[in-house]
Amino acid sequence: MKVLSLSIASLLMVVGGVSAQETDQAATTPEQTAVNALNRAYEVAYNKGDVKALASFFAEDAEFSTEDGRTLTGHAAIEEGIRDSFAGSKGSKLEIASISVRRLSADVVVEKGATKVTAKDGDVERSTYTAIHVKKDDKWRISQLIETPYPEESPGAKLAELDWLIGDWEDVDKENDLSVRSQYVWSKGAAFITRNVTVKQGEETLLEGWQIIGWDPVEGSIRSWTFDAEGGFAEGRWTREGERWLVRESGVNPDGGRTTVENTITKVGEDKLTWQSGNRTLDGEPLPSIGVIEVKRVKGN
Repeated sequence: MKVLSLSIASLLMVVGGVSAQETDQAATTPEQTAVNALNRAYEVAYNKGDVKALASFFAEDAEFSTEDGRTLTGHAAIEEGIRDSFAGSKGSKLEIASISVRRLSADVVVEKGATKVTAKDGDVERSTYTAIHVKKDDKWRISQLIETPYPEESPGAKLAELDWLIGDWEDVDKENDLSVRSQYVWSKGAAFITRNVTVKQGEETLLEGWQIIGWDPVEGSIRSWTFDAEGGFAEGRWTREGERWLVRESGVNPDGGRTTVENTITKVGEDKLTWQSGNRTLDGEPLPSIGVIEVKRVKGN
């Protein structure tokens, strides 16, 4: 593992996670996992224009309140409404960002989130939603779905493209018994994404740190602020190219040294990403780059 050559402020850009105790306290629940899987499947069906597949996500007696004020009741009406909506939006692509999932009972959860629909001509429409999911015959179905217009000024809307990071991630070096574990969660109100990081060797904690990712309305970009338990800190600016995010950071380590670094996070899949680091300096002097590190989502917590 190459991560120990970094100061903690730079290290926090390696996507790792939290300690075992923290994971037990704030882990992804089975309900969250199930809802996230449904959202990914719904996106696939939508992007294929498969109306029947989309309707199958709803219960027979479901109620769908659309953003434009219509209320569709029952499976047949919802299927017809979905078909009508596709009439003028062929080729559109849907992205779903689930912000929170709350368990009401063993078979009922309420989800809040946001959607982004990109038309073939590049126009983007956003909405927020509240969905009640009901489990019947071991399958989750949407019992009620309420759409509302998404205010463009909402910070959560600007951060929705990073929703896939939400959850626990880990990079493990078995040879040296080292692990970097991270947990990404939406802050209350979904204005920020927060991250807790723990670097461990065996059972010993070597480093800890925290990161806040948010939208800067003045600069019109995603920014991050990173802190470590020893007093180091850094700030970064994020830019996106496809499935890659470039994060340019500048900071100060605990003994006053000034650091700069350019980190690249690449989404490989829903459960895997890669990280690498270049243009690293300490007090203006160049440091060696760090090659590609593979990081995987922690499952089954």
